[in-house]
Amino acid sequence: MRLQNKVAVITGGASGMGRAAAELFSANGAAVVIAGRRLSEGEKVARSIRGNNKNDCVFVQTDVSNPEQTSELMVKAKESFGKIDVLFNNAGINNHLDGDPHNEEIEIFESVINVNLKGAFLCTKYAVPYMIENGQGSIINNSSVLDSRAANNSSTSYHVSKGGLAMLTKKSALAYAKYNIRVNTIQPGAIATEMSGINWNDLTNESVIKRRSDIQPLQKMGHPYDVGYAALYFASDESEFVTGSTLLVDGGMSAAYAPTR
Repeated sequence: MRLQNKVAVITGGASGMGRAAAELFSANGAAVVIAGRRLSEGEKVARSIRGNNKNDCVFVQTDVSNPEQTSELMVKAKESFGKIDVLFNNAGINNHLDGDPHNEEIEIFESVINVNLKGAFLCTKYAVPYMIENGQGSIINNSSVLDSRAANNSSTSYHVSKGGLAMLTKKSALAYAKYNIRVNTIQPGAIATEMSGINWNDLTNESVIKRRSDIQPLQKMGHPYDVGYAALYFASDESEFVTGSTLLVDGGMSAAYAPTR
């Protein structure tokens, strides 16, 4: 059991990459706290995980952009399981409309920044004191291949939020190394999630995974579990000498040069 006796908080844990991580963490011995906005869906996933793995899993309805709710999330995790070992900052949204700087709506820009960047900042802020108390911890930020490169078909707010998240990782890694708290980033490419228009229940359909095959050298979309396994590595003691690092899970996309379209 790679996460035996560990307690993990996963934001955006009711679907996609967060759900995959929650299932893998639980299967590897962790007690899991899932956070998200959708109450019925979150509770359903938590029940499923408890039933499959016989390990503790609870859902806490949380808007990660809200400081009070994010603080309360960490309090409930500590009250439920006695400590916090792992934080997976996975919650994220995108603006699928035209998003060049001059025509992206201010309200949309702020909403994306608030979830993707402010949310990770708040979760880090409120989880770290419990990790310091515990003498160790692992924080995993789920970013994007677009945190360090631009694309014409992606919004300004998404790029900026993920670029900020990459720097939050590096700053936090340096700040908390003395407390034995590791902070790392995952950079997913095109993953088959709701953000890509793919429902969890459709993931058994191989034709779905083959979508967007033209943009990644491995000629398929990534499965949420591909990112979940990367998070599992960072959450485990196998990565105890790794901090401030980035792990690409992008099917080779970042290795290739492609002209802007």
